[in-house]
Amino acid sequence: MRLTESICYNLALAFLGPLKRLGSRTPSITRFNSNEEYFAQRVADTSHYQKLFEPFVKFEGKTVLDLGCNRGYLLHSFLQHENFTAIGGDLVSYYLNDARRNYGDQIEFVETTPTHIPLPDNIVDVAYTIDTVEHLSEPREIFQDVFRVLKPGGIFLVHFNPWLNPHGHPLEDIIAFPWPHAVFSFDTLLNVAEKLYDSPAIPTSCYFLDEKGQKKPNPYVDREMWNNYLNFMTIRRFNRMLKELPFEVRHQARIGFGGSTFKLSRMTRGLAKLPVLTEYFTSILFTVLVKPEASH
Repeated sequence: MRLTESICYNLALAFLGPLKRLGSRTPSITRFNSNEEYFAQRVADTSHYQKLFEPFVKFEGKTVLDLGCNRGYLLHSFLQHENFTAIGGDLVSYYLNDARRNYGDQIEFVETTPTHIPLPDNIVDVAYTIDTVEHLSEPREIFQDVFRVLKPGGIFLVHFNPWLNPHGHPLEDIIAFPWPHAVFSFDTLLNVAEKLYDSPAIPTSCYFLDEKGQKKPNPYVDREMWNNYLNFMTIRRFNRMLKELPFEVRHQARIGFGGSTFKLSRMTRGLAKLPVLTEYFTSILFTVLVKPEASH
């Protein structure tokens, strides 16, 4: 094991053990005991998203697109509060199979590509995307296609976790100390996660258990999958991308940490407002984009 990997590995062990109360997670290695518990938590957050969205647009009576809808549970949750025409888009076919089985009688689901949404021009009143931007392989191109499907005057609500925040990497259930991705290369993090996953002393996150509760093959071995899963989107890069797109930026907020998950991080909430530190302490970047009325 290289020196950098050894340091990272021992820090990860410490934050999964004696220092776990200082880490990015609550004392368990994972916040959730099952995928169902994860989905329930996301649905419970619906009121949080509604409070963010409502000053700018309401869904009632509109055609609404969820870009990156996963299995449709969040879009379905919004439907319990407002009556609208719902469209869910995702590029993962087995997510969409589950979504259609559970909610197909209420929601239209379409399979997107990294660059294209299979919908006609100018038919959507509101589009939103939640915790998806950081996973888009072609973010500029798919944003351009959202612009295409929106009606003139349509709203695009964008909510995501910027890369450089202390928990911006996707390995926090197994590498629990803050900002490892700002110190170590992502390849080093994957090497360490791979070794930790194979350790019998480390419990397995629910995401990596099969339907029988058995441990799946090591998910950190497939480097190509992880590199496709992330685009390392920072606030600066995101705003630079917006300047290349035809949207008007109506609003942007940099939201610090809160809630019960990252207890230590709550103390840093105000640092998200400071220009020099904002990349490192912004939990959520929330942006409201508008397609100009004159667009065709």
